[in-house]
Amino acid sequence: NTNDYSLYDRLFTADFVGICDTSAMGPEAAKPQSWEISFTLDSDKTGAPPRKARLFRFACASAAYNQADVYYFADGSGEPRNLQFAAPELAIRYENDDSNGKVESVQIVGYTAEDQLMNSSYDPQTRTISSTNKWRGVGDAASSGAWMFRNGAFTLVKYDVDASYDGQVDPQPVIDYQTGP
Repeated sequence: NTNDYSLYDRLFTADFVGICDTSAMGPEAAKPQSWEISFTLDSDKTGAPPRKARLFRFACASAAYNQADVYYFADGSGEPRNLQFAAPELAIRYENDDSNGKVESVQIVGYTAEDQLMNSSYDPQTRTISSTNKWRGVGDAASSGAWMFRNGAFTLVKYDVDASYDGQVDPQPVIDYQTGP
């Protein structure tokens, strides 16, 4: 049952034992947030009734300026699963190899999958999960991503990086597929 909160609680606890600790975040952090998503697949026949899915977000851990969140998803056709989020692996080059200096280049050298997102939110109107990982507290160096729900899955559609530690928040896109079917 995609609405069974206790099932998701048990999965989260089993999957992230020793990794997630919300004890310093207060009692509200222990309660997951949940959203129902109605959708059709490209392969569904015209006029088919919408499918129902459920998305859960669990707070995982909190530090000085980042909070890690974990997501579970069930589309009604099987077991709920911990979502994995595609993210680019970056090679960042700084002038004179000084990370406090000028950024010479930011290149994607591969992709990874992350099971935790920093400072994330879900927008039910756009069906998009967004995340911003601050590299330091002032947020002038950070990476942020957006994963849009379409055709039954969350896919990476935007990823921005601000690799400069210059006091300015000025991210640059490294991936931008926000327009699509």
